[in-house]
Amino acid sequence: MDRTTGFLNEDLERKSWDEQRDFQARRLGEVVAHAVAHAPAIRDLFRAAGVVPGDIRSLEDLARLPVTPKARLVELQRENPPFGGLLAVPLHQVRRVFRSPGPIYDPQGFDEGWGWEEALFAAGFRRGDVCINTFGYQMTPAGMMFDDALGSLGCPLVPTGVGDREVQIEILRALGVSGFVGMASFLLQIGERAKEQGLDPAKDFGLKVAFTTAEPLPDALRASVEALFGATVRQGFGTADCGCLAYECHAKGGMHLAGRAIVEIADPETGRPLGPGEVGEVVVTLFNRAYPLIRFGTGDLSAVDHWACACGRKSPKLRGWLGRCDQLVKVKGVFLHPGTVQTAMRAFPEVTRFRALVTRAENRDVLTVRAEAAAQDNGLKARIEERLREILCIGAEVEWAAAGTIPADGKVIEDFRKWD
Repeated sequence: MDRTTGFLNEDLERKSWDEQRDFQARRLGEVVAHAVAHAPAIRDLFRAAGVVPGDIRSLEDLARLPVTPKARLVELQRENPPFGGLLAVPLHQVRRVFRSPGPIYDPQGFDEGWGWEEALFAAGFRRGDVCINTFGYQMTPAGMMFDDALGSLGCPLVPTGVGDREVQIEILRALGVSGFVGMASFLLQIGERAKEQGLDPAKDFGLKVAFTTAEPLPDALRASVEALFGATVRQGFGTADCGCLAYECHAKGGMHLAGRAIVEIADPETGRPLGPGEVGEVVVTLFNRAYPLIRFGTGDLSAVDHWACACGRKSPKLRGWLGRCDQLVKVKGVFLHPGTVQTAMRAFPEVTRFRALVTRAENRDVLTVRAEAAAQDNGLKARIEERLREILCIGAEVEWAAAGTIPADGKVIEDFRKWD
C-alpha cells in the first residue's frame, strides 16, 4: 500500500497559495457577516474596533481587529454563560458541547468537523487501516476529533483512550492494528512495555503509521518510536478550540497549513501580523458558523516558512510548536522563548543540560547559555555560539558548567534582569 503519495482533496491542496488565500477571503466575508449578525460578542468586538463587516474584504483586513486571547474566552464565558456570546446558532443546532480546562465550553456545529482527515491522510492513513485512538473521550474534544476523522477515512477504530499499556498491547496484537493516534511519548511507553514482555514491536505488531499531537515531537523521540515499531510517525498542530491547523506530510520539513482556517503569526504584544520566518503567536480565524472565532490567540508560538515541498502541496509550513507566549523574554529587542533555544541546542547531543540566562550590564542585555558536556572544548563552544547566533538572531556566550550543577527542573530560560 502506498502511504507516501496522493491527496485527500487534490483540488484544494494543490492550488497555489494565492488561489488558496482567495478562496479563504471569500469564505471569510460570509463568516464575518454571519458572526456579527448572530454572535453578540463578535458584534461587540467589531464595534469596539470601529469596524463593520464590509470593512473585512481581504485577509489583510483582519489586522484591523484585535486578537482575542484564550484567557479572554474564559472571561467572556464567565461574564455571559455558557458560551460568552460567541455561539452564533441556537443551542439545538449544536451537535456536541465539550468542556476544556479553563473552564471553556467548545460547541461543535452539526455540519462542522475538526479537519483532521486531511492531516491523517497526509501522514499515511488509508481506508481499511485498523486504528487505535488513545486520546481521551471525556469532556475534552480530542478523542471525538480523531474518532470522526478516522471514520470519515474508512478506518475501523478501537476507542481505547489512554487505557493501560497491557490492554493496548493486547489490542495491537489481537486486531492487527496498523494505525495509532495519540501522543508519541505514550506510544513509546507501549513499545517499551511490550519489550519487557519479551515482544518485538516491529515484528510482533503490524503498526504502519502513527499520528501524534498535543506535545512536541523532538527528532530523538520520533526516531526512537519509528525504530521500535518500524512505523512512520508524523505530527500535527491544533487546539481544542480550533481543531487541525497544520500537519506534516511524508516529506516532513514543517507542517502544511490546513486550508480550513486562516492562520496568522502575530506579534504577541501588538497583534500585528508578522512576515515569513518571524516567530510570533499563532492567531486563528475559523470558518465555523456555529462558533466563529475571529483572530483567536492560541497562546502558542511558531513561525511560517514559504518553500516548495516535494509532496506537491502548495501551502506554507508552520515550523512547529516553539513555546508559549507567557514564556517569552525579550532580549536585545528580540523575543526569546524556550522552543527556539531548544531547537538551537538540539544540534549538540554532547550537551547533556543547558540553561539560558538573561542578565543586564551597563544598560545592555546579556545572554549566556550555561551548558554541561562531557568534553568541554573551545571548538564545541564556538560551534554552539555560532548556532545560537544563527537561530536566535542575537549573540550569546556559552559558559561551561560542572556536571550536575544545572537543575533538571525543565526550565530553559531564567531572566535575572531588574527594572528599577
